[in-house]
Amino acid sequence: MSSFSFSRKVAFRYLWSKRSEAFITILTVISVIGVALGVMALIITMAIMEGFEHEMREKLIGTNSAIVVKRLGGKIDNWRTVQETVAGIEGVESVSPFTLSQVLLRSDERSSGILIRGLEPGSASAAQLQGFLEDDQKIENAFNPPPITVIDPDNNEVLANLPGLVIGRELADQLNLLLGQPVSLLSPSVSSTPFGLMPRFKRFVISATYSSGLTEYESGLAYMALAEAQNFFRLGDTVNGFEVRVRDLDRSSIVAQKINGELSKLAPGFYAQDWKETNRPLWEAMQLERTVYFLVLLLIILVASFSIISTLVMIVLEKRKDIAILKTMGATSGSIARIFQIQGTIIGAFGISLGLLAGYFGCVGLQRYGFPLPSAFPMSTLPVRMEPFIFLVTGGAAFCICALATIYPALRASRLDPVEVLRYE
Repeated sequence: MSSFSFSRKVAFRYLWSKRSEAFITILTVISVIGVALGVMALIITMAIMEGFEHEMREKLIGTNSAIVVKRLGGKIDNWRTVQETVAGIEGVESVSPFTLSQVLLRSDERSSGILIRGLEPGSASAAQLQGFLEDDQKIENAFNPPPITVIDPDNNEVLANLPGLVIGRELADQLNLLLGQPVSLLSPSVSSTPFGLMPRFKRFVISATYSSGLTEYESGLAYMALAEAQNFFRLGDTVNGFEVRVRDLDRSSIVAQKINGELSKLAPGFYAQDWKETNRPLWEAMQLERTVYFLVLLLIILVASFSIISTLVMIVLEKRKDIAILKTMGATSGSIARIFQIQGTIIGAFGISLGLLAGYFGCVGLQRYGFPLPSAFPMSTLPVRMEPFIFLVTGGAAFCICALATIYPALRASRLDPVEVLRYE
């Protein structure tokens, strides 16, 4: 019989022996429950953090795009050529031109500074905005609204064809704006008039509202048709950039590098940023938060491992005579140490297995029944996303901690002197 087989058989005999003391049995159960609770808490927390990251990524990319292409100076004149070049790069799904400008939006009672993004009707960006529109509104009707009744300078009601403006639900609530209500946009760029330099001014109509779940965007970003934005901001036949969507989000940084390489051949000054680089502060903060949560919750498993140490020490004290007899029969110190290492590892593995199962069913319960969140969050219920690597990393880390916890009791057992133990027997 090999040394390992001998250690394994004795470890199982000690572990499942019906003659074990009740106190040691209670310590063993406590050790298993402690490890299981620590693993369960870590699994559920990491699944929630993964869910938050996934939801934030989807909302950020849903509001913007995976990659944004711009040019130093802000304007791209030969944008159709650039669009064709970027669209031909491997991994690119769609390329949508846009303009981005600051304005002051004024209603009858209030005003607010916002950003205006011009989108090309029929583009992928316009189709994405369609998914955020409320009340089954259509993006085509939003960019080409029907005439509305307005009051002219003579205080008469007349029909007017005003260009459409799509605003966020948060901005509409802040300024008390309703669908079909006319508003005024004032551009910070000035025009020369007989009365001096005056800011550009134009009337628009609130043609639709969108809800993306990100209140910062909803309160400060509005949309209009690309041609209308070019005309109002006097951009001519230029755009400010392109929204690029890719087939694989995980390869967006690689695609961005390819875009930079291709556009550098076309003209200087172009640069492409993927979604991680654009939202670097937020993303780094979320990654740091997840790492800290993992390390802190790992301490729960570390604390539970001390109960494994206590259990094994108690077993070593109970089995002193058995250990001494085994040594007198030829058992080596290494084989004695392995007995208690195997025993502690089994206790830890059993607790880890229970914790993984409890964590899985806990995540399933949260996914099915949900946990409501306050309105300040961009999602209504607690997001939970289970990934295999969460279970693998958590189980692996917990197993290593439990295995390390067996070292001290195993060494103590292996160093027992059979002469001292059996002297008075």
